[in-house]
Amino acid sequence: MTHGTAWTVNSEHTLNAYIAQVKADYAEHKYLTYPKPRIGADRSLDQNALFHVWLTELWAFVMRKDKRDITAGDMVGIKRSMKKRYFEHSREPWLIHTVTDPFTGQTKTDFTSSREWLQGEMFNVLTWLQMYAAEAGLILESKGEHEKLRREQHEV
Repeated sequence: MTHGTAWTVNSEHTLNAYIAQVKADYAEHKYLTYPKPRIGADRSLDQNALFHVWLTELWAFVMRKDKRDITAGDMVGIKRSMKKRYFEHSREPWLIHTVTDPFTGQTKTDFTSSREWLQGEMFNVLTWLQMYAAEAGLILESKGEHEKLRREQHEV
């Protein structure tokens, strides 16, 4: 089954469809690179997806709104707000970068996209966000990749 550009292979049918897609892509492009697959249902929610789920839950909690009523603008606001709060807490330099307008040359400092964060960086942000929300009275449940990494950290 395809989800945008990602595939979930969980049956002979979806395996055959995936193989057919790879063959078609290879026939057209002759050079393909695929990321290492996420294995098992436990890894079904990556850390970046969990970050966005938790921000949605936090926004709904703070604003006393239904999660379904949250707009794209609301999400931009909560992402910026929480990145700012985490930066104030941690002073992590990877959280900010300089953005340059190619037409005017003007620059500004802005927050990096969570897609760019390394696995350990995202793990730290999620751990902090979970504690931040708990202090506000909201319990954010961990699942998927973040929970697996958290369990592995405690086993060491």
